[in-house]
Amino acid sequence: MMPDNVKSIPKSVRSNQELIQEALDLGCTNAKVVLTHTISMAHWVNLHCQFGCSQYGKLLTCPPCTPDTDEMAEILTEYEKALLINVNSNTNVQEIVVRLENSFKQKGYLKAFALGAQPCNLCDPCTVSTFCQHPEKARPTLQACGIDVKTTVDQNGWTDVADHKPCSESHTIGMILLS
Repeated sequence: MMPDNVKSIPKSVRSNQELIQEALDLGCTNAKVVLTHTISMAHWVNLHCQFGCSQYGKLLTCPPCTPDTDEMAEILTEYEKALLINVNSNTNVQEIVVRLENSFKQKGYLKAFALGAQPCNLCDPCTVSTFCQHPEKARPTLQACGIDVKTTVDQNGWTDVADHKPCSESHTIGMILLS
């Protein structure tokens, strides 16, 4: 029983803290629950994929196989929050976001969906001309869906973690959409 002079913590705050703690327990260096309206979408991000990435059109988790900026902006309206994570460069962010997605689904976040940091490397070569061999593990990158990672993390107070080359091993930001 809680003492009268202690106010209870709202359930939504407890829930957010539990999400963050689970990410930290899996090895994330930072984790933060953010509102989806703070996720920055930008068409220029897709241009960088199309005219700057050697994986464009070669992976099912990269454009043009992924939701474009407008589609992703519409998808985000179906979610209220997201767990933003950061990991060390020697940690596989792709594995962590998928593990978190699966765990959150088991906890009742049925629409949970992970977005990773690096292009998928589950198959070599990717079966882009047929179908995905690992749909339970393969997830698009944030950039593949038109998310401006730098602006998103800056807007959410992580001004020191986004100095990275998108879709590279130095990119350590991931996200799990939640509703």
